[in-house]
Amino acid sequence: MKRIILAAFFMLTFSVSVFAINSNINIKGGIQHPDAPGKTGLDSALTLNIGVDKYLTIGAESGFGWVRWKDETSKVAVAKVAGATIDETNLYTLPVLGVMTIRLADMMEQYGFMPYITGGAGYSWTWYRNPAFKDRFEGFTWQALGGVQFKLGEDSGLSMLVEAGYRGAPVQNSDNVEVDMSGFIGRIGLSFPIESAE
Repeated sequence: MKRIILAAFFMLTFSVSVFAINSNINIKGGIQHPDAPGKTGLDSALTLNIGVDKYLTIGAESGFGWVRWKDETSKVAVAKVAGATIDETNLYTLPVLGVMTIRLADMMEQYGFMPYITGGAGYSWTWYRNPAFKDRFEGFTWQALGGVQFKLGEDSGLSMLVEAGYRGAPVQNSDNVEVDMSGFIGRIGLSFPIESAE
């Protein structure tokens, strides 16, 4: 399953014609708040959208997530002053998803902004790292977001986007221990058009 998803992602990324109409590349960054650690961290994404028509795109998305926090693990005394040892924990996430977006493209032409909804499904890997424990978790991942894209300039194909939604990612390690990386995601970014040949 993982190999099929990865193969499909790379085939789409590298074999799609750059002359596709209504296609774009989006670069996005923002926050995530997964349920398992209950902490807020970085979320980023790179999305390739291929236009089926002006209202619908299909494509692929990958990115990088990072959640970090510090835990006090034990009390210590240093020069008669109470203190605590601190363990730093990091969660690194790599999702690979196929995505589909429905766009209200007529609003972009008339008003300079375009609402959209997008959904995706695929696979993700999460690496858990702290001084006492290291492991890798993986599993099926899906997401659903809504957003608005704003045109930047009358003659520019470049636009800005703002989106928010939910990602479902109950990932497991090799011992079937689950870490629920599901939760809110919110991002802003830029959309770069893939121009058609004239």
